[in-house]
Amino acid sequence: MVGESTLPLQASEGSSPMSPPVPFDAHVELLRSFLARRDEIVERIEALLNAQRKPPQFRQDVALLSRYLGECFFALAGLGETTQLERQLDEAHWASGFKPRQTPGQHNDLVDPAELMARAFMMWDRTRWPGHGGRVGYAHTLFNLFLLRRLMLLAMRIWDAGSPSDRLAHVQNVLDELCRTTPADQPVFVRDARWLFPLAMSPTTDELHGYFVVAERIAETLSAEDRLEICKAGVQMAGGHLRSQLRHVSTQKRVSLDDAELVSITRRSNALDVATLMQSLVPLLEAYERAAAAGDGKRRVALADAICQGISPDPELFLNRLDLLGPYSMIEHLFIASDRDGRVAYTPMGRRHLELLRDYRTLIARVAKPLNDDCARFRPVDGTYSPYGVLYGFSSRLLEHMALKAAQPNTTTRFTLEDAFVGGAADKLAWVSGWRKLPHVPREVVKLFEYPQPFAEEVFERIERALRKRVRAGEANTAVRNGRLIVPANESSTDPPAPSALPTEYILSSDRQLVAAQKAVPCDETQLLHSRTEGEFLVSCATPHGWVAVTKDVVTEVLGAGRDAWITELPREAAHVLKLMCPDLVVLTDDAAPS
Repeated sequence: MVGESTLPLQASEGSSPMSPPVPFDAHVELLRSFLARRDEIVERIEALLNAQRKPPQFRQDVALLSRYLGECFFALAGLGETTQLERQLDEAHWASGFKPRQTPGQHNDLVDPAELMARAFMMWDRTRWPGHGGRVGYAHTLFNLFLLRRLMLLAMRIWDAGSPSDRLAHVQNVLDELCRTTPADQPVFVRDARWLFPLAMSPTTDELHGYFVVAERIAETLSAEDRLEICKAGVQMAGGHLRSQLRHVSTQKRVSLDDAELVSITRRSNALDVATLMQSLVPLLEAYERAAAAGDGKRRVALADAICQGISPDPELFLNRLDLLGPYSMIEHLFIASDRDGRVAYTPMGRRHLELLRDYRTLIARVAKPLNDDCARFRPVDGTYSPYGVLYGFSSRLLEHMALKAAQPNTTTRFTLEDAFVGGAADKLAWVSGWRKLPHVPREVVKLFEYPQPFAEEVFERIERALRKRVRAGEANTAVRNGRLIVPANESSTDPPAPSALPTEYILSSDRQLVAAQKAVPCDETQLLHSRTEGEFLVSCATPHGWVAVTKDVVTEVLGAGRDAWITELPREAAHVLKLMCPDLVVLTDDAAPS
């Protein structure tokens, strides 16, 4: 690596997203007016669904269907001037850092009623079109999704002005009315407004700072009960998302869940998920410890259930390799910044994350034994439902599964999103299994995504195994010996220490000169910068002819395996950033690391 570089970090990268406040009360009143005229709107949507004689291009044009669907609501007579409100919530959400990443050929957004309308048309084209009654039923489903999407976005605006707790109560009141007016043969989707926050933040974005800003606002402004329920929802949804990802990759590569390459891939690519899990796991662990001390068995079990689901994607990392958890959860461009003189330090966001990591380490040591005792309650049983077997991409996909199933007659409607994260009997298993058992879906696709009992059992066995190991290690007071990454903090230092040099496979670069000198492996610069944004590197910096970065694979494969390595020619600034990213795993041989 070369020494002629400055680290392109600015404090603004970790700053709070800014968006203009929206007129919260006006949006609440607008939603109430939609609810008051539900039958009229549903009639309009039903007319839009009566499209079997429309050309196929019309039925699959999601943008056009979205415009027509919006008119079913916003073009109501006597509604008043609401045009400025139509896109306001979306735009404010995007300005806060949550604009969905545009991926060609993939739907990556909050639940979209127009998208679900197009999918229903496709299913009806391949089977049979419903009569008037069936179309009215699905029109109610689309009505609910339309309002639910707006409620997700409105929940994210409770901090714009006024009391966040009062505003959250208004959102809950509207959601209650939406549930109350839903026909019994149609799904309600969500009952608790506090579950709307992780739903609103579920699509993939190019910016990451908004997640941490929202987490801090939740922690500082809402009641203890509201905070806990939001944390519980976030942990369970994140755990399910990561488990789904784990199964997808392991199935695709045909490897076990403990395959070394799979472990490296998932740990490297999940910095945001792991970091945001820290935001919610710490409050849950604190509450769990209090419930255990108070003898509150019901609360204790509910919290243990959520915690086990949260750590389930990588229980070894979350329970026994806390030394590695820190580096994997660090996001360089958000948690560390430099000034004009080249001094680097943690941002306020980074300092808060370090405090959470310290709290997590302390708490998990204290509650590992009771958590191990409670864990057996959640063991998957064949023929019943376990949340460890639910498969989805992002959390909003669960709503889409429920909605598309509602396009068929005789759909189960007594369960909501929250129920997908609580174990249940055979009826709940049939509900989840039925999401993809649709007449137009090929059998091989259904088989790929059907409820995987062996996977659920394997995931749970890994949790139990890691918990037992944690308890034994605590009783024996043993610790894992890690390797160290030794870095000359002075660029003029050329004498390498005794350990071997870090293999070039862990150093990626778009600089052709570095690659030609065999100091790095080639990486397309666009991909390298994308990976940097995703938090996949321990350190990254610009060179005279491109970029260079050290991948986080080194954490498990080298340092976590107990091997020391040295890395030279790292710019002074980058060396100090690396020390901040891995304070316990990096040794600077010359200058002391900045405080």
